[in-house]
Amino acid sequence: MTRFVLPLIATAALTALATPAHARNVRLMESVPDTIRVTRTHDILGTLDLRFGGDTARGLTIVKRDVVVDGVGATKAADVGDDNAVRPADHELCARAFEDAITKLAFTARGVRGTAIVGVISNYKGTLFDDPGHFECHAGALKAVVTLRAQIATGTVAPIGVPVASPPATPDQPPVTQPPVISPPAAAPDAPQPPTPTFQPLPPRSN
Repeated sequence: MTRFVLPLIATAALTALATPAHARNVRLMESVPDTIRVTRTHDILGTLDLRFGGDTARGLTIVKRDVVVDGVGATKAADVGDDNAVRPADHELCARAFEDAITKLAFTARGVRGTAIVGVISNYKGTLFDDPGHFECHAGALKAVVTLRAQIATGTVAPIGVPVASPPATPDQPPVTQPPVISPPAAAPDAPQPPTPTFQPLPPRSN
């Protein structure tokens, strides 16, 4: 019986939250590097490079332009705690929405054989926000939305001084241990030679 009651309680709590606060729309500026650190962004990207900021697309070969995705971070039934605190913090919902948006961009990039997602900027309802260190997130009653616009490129992306996500570098190979060299022991210093024996002739035998 208990296993049926808990989902019903969670659903009722989510519904109660959604009803009075459906119009909530809080605009937040979230940190790109901090969000990358707490999400699965690196796992999602794999070998793809990620560059925020409109200028990061300059000089690259673009294979798909102005890709716009909506990432959604929703409250889940599993978020219900013992104290009936259902809704996660805005920052957590924004992180979920960011991860969802990056997943969609990565899917698009792989579909056109791109190697990098560059020139990433926020594009909530068509309003551009270009900041290489932050993205725009809108948090509502039960979910958050992150809208990103990006260019899909191919080729090598040069390192730049803005928050980025790049494929992990190949770990250095461990140094090869050389076998020990065994040398013959050093010769002992010459010992003084004993004197050469001298022999005296015996006197002749008498008959």
